Formats: sequence, structure tokens, C-alpha cells
Amino acid sequence: MNLQEIIINKKKELNLKKSDKNQFKKIFIWKNASIIWELKLKSPNWLLVPQKWYWDIINYYTKNSSIKAISILIDEKYFHWDIKNIMKFTWINNKPVLFKEFILDKKQIDWAKYYWYDAILLIKKILNDKDIIEFINYANNQNIFPIVEIDNEKDLNLILEFDTNIDFWIALNARNLSTMKINQNFHFEIYNKYKTILKDKILFAFSWIESKHTKKYKNKFNWVLIGTDFMKQLTWIK
Repeated sequence: MNLQEIIINKKKELNLKKSDKNQFKKIFIWKNASIIWELKLKSPNWLLVPQKWYWDIINYYTKNSSIKAISILIDEKYFHWDIKNIMKFTWINNKPVLFKEFILDKKQIDWAKYYWYDAILLIKKILNDKDIIEFINYANNQNIFPIVEIDNEKDLNLILEFDTNIDFWIALNARNLSTMKINQNFHFEIYNKYKTILKDKILFAFSWIESKHTKKYKNKFNWVLIGTDFMKQLTWIK
């Protein structure tokens, strides 16, 4: 072993990580309602699992071949996941990972890059147009793909007016992020009303989706995100 060998190997590691985004984009292009499993210890309304099962959960998600992509909700105070605690997960995991953080500053996008995440979530409700466009472009420059989340029709109209050269995907959240109330028909109300535009967009559906109901999202949504339903099904919770 010498320094040259170490550098050659390091370049291979970096090239492997750089390919993650391409793989992330590749698997998201079909409207077949594929599932993203979300890692979280807590939902807005209740504690899902104790922190003592942290590594059991990570091992389960990492080794389960049926899981094609993973979302990690990052907020220590309200959702019990700390960004530093999941660094190891992004290294041992071979699946695309969504950095689901409440992003308010570009340095959070830098964190996503540092911890080898493939995509980030940008919540329109907490960002003005100028910031969200800046963050979209910044993320793309960092080789991280931006997904813009909306929970209302007004914000959808605003992001649909963005320049077509701005590269991002759209997530429809059935949970009103101000009141935390759920509208179970929101995904389909919005899709049906804007079908002409949204049929050609990469679409995610968030909140209150059960795995047994994913079939009805096919041909409309590319991916559906499921968190609470899966976390409750894990054997060590029962």
C-alpha cells in the first residue's frame, strides 16, 4: 500500500457516490406509484418507536431488498432524528436517500452533500420564490436533486410558473402544514384539476398513505412516501 494506491481507491469511492444522483433520477421516472419508505421515530401526533431500536430500524431498512428508496426526516426536537446520528446510515445504505429536512439555509444543502444524500426536500410554505429558486439551483450544482413540497393549490400555481429551465420535482402533501390536518383526497383533487400539466411531471405523494392503497396512485404519481404505516408494522414494535 502507498499513497498513490490510496488516492486511486479514493477516486473510485467518490465516483461511486457521484453516480448516486443518476441512479436516483433513473428510478423515479415511471408513474408506477413506487414506495419510498420513511425513517422516523415520531410522527407529528405520536411517538412511533423508542430510540433504543434505532440501529434495528436502520438494519431492517438497509437489508430489505423490497425497499428501493428511503426518506429520512431530520429534526431532533420534534421527530427524534439527529443529522449526525444518521451519517453511518448513508454510508452502509446502497439505496437513494431523500434528505427530508426543514431547509431554511444553503448550509443545510451542504450538510446533505456532506452526508452523501441524493435529494433534498424544499418546502414551499416556508420559502419565498427567490429563496426556493436559489436553493433549487444550488442543490443541482451540488449534484443533489431538489423536490419541492406543496400543501395547497396556491403554492402549486406559484411553482408551476417557475422558468422551465429550473430543474425540480413536485411533492403533494395531503397534510396542511399550518394546521397539521389531513385531507385524504388532496392528492387526487390536485392531480385531476391539473392533470394536463402534472401528467408530464415527476410527482410524489406525501402523508397518510397506507401501503395497501398504493395501487390507486398508479398512472398518476411516480412515487408515494410511506412512514407511519410501515413503522407501525415493524415486528419489534408489536
